[in-house]
Amino acid sequence: MNQPVELQPLTDLPLPAEDSMPGPGGAYAFFYAAASQADPHLLVYERARDFLSAPRAFVVLAIVAEDTDAIELNSMQEYDGLDYDAAGNMYQYGCFRLMHSGACYGQDQCHFLLSLPGRRCEILCREYRFITTMYHCRNASQALRHFLTQTNRA
Repeated sequence: MNQPVELQPLTDLPLPAEDSMPGPGGAYAFFYAAASQADPHLLVYERARDFLSAPRAFVVLAIVAEDTDAIELNSMQEYDGLDYDAAGNMYQYGCFRLMHSGACYGQDQCHFLLSLPGRRCEILCREYRFITTMYHCRNASQALRHFLTQTNRA
C-alpha cells in the first residue's frame, strides 16, 4: 500500500535564511562531483541568522549517492507526489526529507529537499552530512569557491 508523501524536517541541519540573495548562486550553490565518500557533491546554502548584526554564514553539506544521479537545481516546479498546497507545504522553508516519495532507488533512499522562497533543490542520495560553516562571504557561490580553495578541490 502506498503511503502519502510527506515532508520530514531535517532537524540536524541549520535552518536556511529566508532573506538570502535571490537567483542562482545567491541562496545556494552546488558543486557537481563523483558523489562518492571521497569526492561528494557539495551543497552550500546561507543559514538563518539570530540577529541582523551577526555575520552571514553558509553551511557546506557533502552529498553522497550510490545508484542514482538525480539532481534538480533551481526548481520552481513542485514534486508531483506531494500536494504542496495541502497544510501550507508550499510555504515551508528549510531542509527536508521527502518521505515515501517513490523516487528513491537502490541504496539512495534519501529524497533531500532544500526549500527556499521561490527556489527548490532536490537530490536523491544515500546520505548527506554537514561539513562546516563558512563566514563573511557575499553569497553561496563565493562561500563554495572559498571552501574549494581551502580544501584544494578547486
